[in-house]
Formats: sequence, structure tokens, C-alpha cells
Amino acid sequence: MVSLKERIFGNKPLEYGKGKGYKVTESNIGRVDKEYFWENRRPHPDNMSKYEDWGNDAESSVALEVLKDIIAGVDFYTEVDEKFKPKDGKHKNTVKIDEYCERVNLNEDLQTIVHVMLQKGFCPVEILGDYDLKIMPAETFFIHMDKKGKVLKYTQERSKGDVITEWSTPSEMASVVPFFFGWTPTRPYGKSLLEPIGSLLDDRAQMNEDMPAAIHRWAYPIPIMETSGPKAELQKACEDRDVDEWIFIGNAQDGDVRWKTLEIDPQARFIPYIEMIYYQIAEGLHAPLLLYLKNATEASATVMMESVDRMVGGVQRYVKRRVEKFLFKPQVGEPVPRLEWGQQETGLEDMTGQDVSQMLPFMAKNQQQETLKHFFSWLPEPDWKEDAELTKLLAPPMMPFGGVGQQGGKPGQQDQKPQPKPVELLAMRNNLFDLQTNLNIIVENFVAGTLMLAPACKLADKTISVHMKKMYGDEWSVHRDEQFKVFVKRLVPGSQVKKTYTVAVD
Repeated sequence: MVSLKERIFGNKPLEYGKGKGYKVTESNIGRVDKEYFWENRRPHPDNMSKYEDWGNDAESSVALEVLKDIIAGVDFYTEVDEKFKPKDGKHKNTVKIDEYCERVNLNEDLQTIVHVMLQKGFCPVEILGDYDLKIMPAETFFIHMDKKGKVLKYTQERSKGDVITEWSTPSEMASVVPFFFGWTPTRPYGKSLLEPIGSLLDDRAQMNEDMPAAIHRWAYPIPIMETSGPKAELQKACEDRDVDEWIFIGNAQDGDVRWKTLEIDPQARFIPYIEMIYYQIAEGLHAPLLLYLKNATEASATVMMESVDRMVGGVQRYVKRRVEKFLFKPQVGEPVPRLEWGQQETGLEDMTGQDVSQMLPFMAKNQQQETLKHFFSWLPEPDWKEDAELTKLLAPPMMPFGGVGQQGGKPGQQDQKPQPKPVELLAMRNNLFDLQTNLNIIVENFVAGTLMLAPACKLADKTISVHMKKMYGDEWSVHRDEQFKVFVKRLVPGSQVKKTYTVAVD
């Protein structure tokens, strides 16, 4: 008996085949080394044209910016050796170099130089007539040297043979200072920080292109429908149906229509490989990135940061020596001011607010202002016109007049009492003291007779107003009145406060 399948298809065997499902690019089957020859114009590294794109990678860009800020973004100051320092003021060479650094904005130039050094291996800099710096594109700068390594000249070229500028004489070459990162005799242009991870950056960029397509492809399983009869009608029914329509098949025997789905592992076992590429890139950048440190133990993170610190210190020392030799020394000679990274120590780093408050009374006004700037850099310049009213309230010292704690002002008794803190110590705008400390100073001066009752009340009212505004905002006036009543009763026990002295406080 002939089966339905034999009647439809006959005895023909099923056809099958195999082939590549994705596009394949040709690879180099063999490689022939070129014959070695010397050329005085030293060629750039093979990947020089890629450094700019690699530096624009999200993670590379962050790493370069972080390292640039750690190395050259910490500011710097200049000073000569201790034996050359004058007894008062700065050495004349230091003054001249400080003016030069401010005039040409050397701080910003050094940050740019460090960034280019790390990204492209070297940064060519031309020193202009006024010692201003012209930072040239690394891609256009070429070094010419003989077989023994002697530098013959520098050129700036658009392309080979198309020379824009040439520095060939000793004086001309002295005006060009290349800054290198990772220089070796076989790497006359240094070594870019991105060179070891360039292929990883390319792979990740390609993955960022491929993965969206792969996700779209894997998001829906591949359905497979099999039928023992012709597929045309079934295919047409599947293609023409709407989303919510079913497919109905009639006169089908058991096994005539089969349905299955080709599923793919959603993990696809690619995640570990992708993570490995990310960690290799983070490690190769040698910067304190969050990805690099987040999964490290405390001990491992310490070792990582020590390694970064050593690299940063090495680059800082290299840049420092180049700047002192090629920028500072030609301008001032000996002694050459040293470039020191970071903020100059003032000697006040370990002092507390209490130490400062005890020191201020023994200093002149201008010394007090300069000292406070080191602790409160956010303070604006003083407005003496605005504070004129407070200055008028400060009465000159006078004899005791029988106030609280006085004993009639007998001769000799005033000298036996401890002297109160000067009322000038009231630092309402600097917030050195709290409210009670400020009020205590006023009471002490009133008791000692250095303040009359009315000026003491006005000064206390202004002090209370400042603190109440800070503590209570718009509702400060109510609390001000309560505190002022308490103060007056403390100043003159048994008195009845009928009026408060109001002084406008900004």
C-alpha cells in the first residue's frame, strides 16, 4: 500500500546542506617581512592614526582626564633652595618665574601637555620669543636622527614631503621641547598609554556595534513549522495573519504538521569574555577608575593606588625637570626656581579655630585678615563701610563705673582682675565663636568698664540677630527678642526690658 507521503513526494530523499551563517572576512594567509632600511625621518608608530579615536573611548577618556588632573591639575608653586632664600620676601628669580607662570597660564599648558603625552606618547612644544608655549599636533611632528641616535632636525609636515616648518640649526632646535611618555631607543616618539589596549578598544567598539543586532536576533526564538504536504498554503497563512489571528489546519493526520522552536541560550556564554575585556582595558589604563577598584579588597585597592601613585610621581618628576631646564633656567639662570606640585604649606595646617582665636588679638588688622584667608578661603573681601556702624559702637577703655561685679572702682582692684577678651574678637561674620561666647565677651567688657550699657545692648542685639537669622530663617525676630531679654536680665539683674535696640544686619 502506497502511503500519502510517497504519493506526494515520491521516494525522493530529503535535501540538506550546510554553510556559514555570518559574514566572514578574509585574513592574512601569510606575511612577508619588508626589507629593513634606515631613514633619518623616523616613522610614527603604526597606530598613530588611531590614538585620537582610542582616546575618545568613554573609559579611555575618563582615565586620561583623571590622570591629567592627578598629575598636573594639583597646581604648583616655585621656590629656590633654602640657602638662596633671602631673610624676608621671595628671591628675585622666584618672583620673575611666578610672574611668567601667571602671564602664560603655565598651569593650563602643563595639563594639556600631560594629556597629549599619555594619549599619543609624546607632545611637541615650541617655545616662542616671550617663552609662551605653542603646543603642536603630535601627528604632524617628525624627528630626524642618524643611525647613532643623534637628532638632526625637527619638521612639521602635512604629509611626507609637504613640510610646514623645519627646525634644523642648533638655536632653532633649542626652541622645540618634546615631552615623552615611555621613551626608549626603539620608540623615539614614546609609547602611548593606549597602545597595549588598542586592540581591546577596537574589539569593544565592534561589540558595541554587533551586540544590538545580536540582541534583536536572539530576542525572538526561531519558529520552525514542518508539514508532510506542500508548504505554500501554510506559509501564506502564517505570513498573512494578523497578530491576534489563529491559524487553522484541516484534514491533517497525526504527524502531518509539526511545530517547534529553536531556542538559544540567552547568556550565550559571552558575558565572562566581555567582562574580561573590560577589566583588561581598565587595568591597562592604570588609572583609579571605579570599574578597576569596585570589586577589589581593601588590601588590593591599596596596592593598586600605590602603583598609580608611583606612576603619577614619575611623570610629575619628568615634567618638573623639563620645565626647570628648558623654561625656567634660560630666563633667570642660577639659582633655578624649583617647580613643586601641590599647594605651598603655610604652617597653619594643624591649627584649630580655638588656636586662631587666641592668636588674633596679638596681630595687626592686616595680619588678621591674611591669617583668616587661609582658614576661610570662601570669605569675600571686607566691606568696611558696611561695618562702620559696628566700629562706632566700640567704646574706648574707661574706668569702672560700678556695674555688676564692681567694687566701687577702688584703686588697684581693677589691675587685680583678669583682663576680659577685647570686644574686637567678636567675629559674627566669620562664625569663629558661638552665640554664648560672643555674649560672654560683651558681658566681660561691660563688667570691666570698657563698654557702656547702651553700646553693650546694641552690640548684643546685633550679635543675637546674626545668629538667630542663621538658625531660624524668616522667624528669627521672635527668637531674637527672647534671647535679648535674657541677655539684658543677665547684664543688669532685676531690670525690666521695655525696649530692644534693633540694628539692621545683612
